[in-house]
Amino acid sequence: MREGFPGCLFAVGGMNNPPMLVARLLQAFLRRYAETEGEAVVPFLVGGRLLDLGAGEGYVAEVLRKRTGLWICSLDVGAFRRALGPHVVYDGAHLPFGDAAFDTTLILLVLHHCTAPEAVLDESLRVTRHRLIVMESVYRNRRERFWLDWLDDWLNRYRHGGGMGIPLAFRRSQEWPQLFASRRLRVVEARWLGSWLERFVYHPLLFVLEKSGPAR
Repeated sequence: MREGFPGCLFAVGGMNNPPMLVARLLQAFLRRYAETEGEAVVPFLVGGRLLDLGAGEGYVAEVLRKRTGLWICSLDVGAFRRALGPHVVYDGAHLPFGDAAFDTTLILLVLHHCTAPEAVLDESLRVTRHRLIVMESVYRNRRERFWLDWLDDWLNRYRHGGGMGIPLAFRRSQEWPQLFASRRLRVVEARWLGSWLERFVYHPLLFVLEKSGPAR
């Protein structure tokens, strides 16, 4: 019987199916990365109701529930949930919530997948009472844009059965604050995340935004 064990191990583990193996490894990475994202945003959360817009699998919301005990709703354009907790699927245009329904809204690595990031931001403002926390991958030159496009496209083809949107709206680091200012959002904090090695090809930038007036 022993000589049959390796074959069973490979079959169960998906190692004879490279796309399945990559998808499994990616999910393990995303769970670990959610811990990093959660640690980054925890100090800036306000209020008791939180929306995680573009939540994907829901890993960040899961981390934050364990750390804070807040009520958190995950939301995305598909039934991508792999973690427990409230999860809503929406049409990508209109958020199915009333005005000021949430105290804080997270938009983590989401806007660059939107065909109309301005419209998504406006809807987020409508349903948020106090604070938006936005994390975006940014670039400074053509080389960095190339790596962002390639890496995002390659990784996301293994998520949700290939149902993730392709990267459409990567911007330079100075362009996001310009968009936020046009919506009368005040930047409370802006900081780079990740190690210097990570930022060699990938530049995550976190913005903590406070509402200061009606969105345009």
